Amino acid sequence: MKLTSYTIERGYPVPPERLYAGFTEPDLLKQWIWGPGAKDVRVECDLQINGTFNISMDGGDSRWGMRGMYLEIQPGRKLIHTLHWDADVGYNGEGKHPIDEVIVVNIKPYADGSALEYLHMGIPDDGRSAAEHERSVRATLDLLEKVLA
Repeated sequence: MKLTSYTIERGYPVPPERLYAGFTEPDLLKQWIWGPGAKDVRVECDLQINGTFNISMDGGDSRWGMRGMYLEIQPGRKLIHTLHWDADVGYNGEGKHPIDEVIVVNIKPYADGSALEYLHMGIPDDGRSAAEHERSVRATLDLLEKVLA
């Protein structure tokens, strides 16, 4: 199966350490990671190399989740982790076995804040999933800006 990726680049009016905290601190992650309508969000993070995270929310009749393992950690600068969906995102439903995806978060000081480069790799190239992920992540990154303000 062919895989694809997307990259989002944008600025935030907060210092790099604050933006990095938005991706690593459970209390901040709860407020934005699933979007504005998320209910009963739970976040567990063991922020160390080979440490894991598990983030879930009330999905109605079941919990929806995502989990992964931290591969690279550079506080205030960079975070790389795997991503495994415990929620049906279309290409991972019953009988399908996609590989885990990879997220790379690069943060740099920029002007009066931070520049974010968010790279999401390993999405099945089915002509629609990457674009849908990107649309959704852009919306949640807008929410992250509000949470960090």
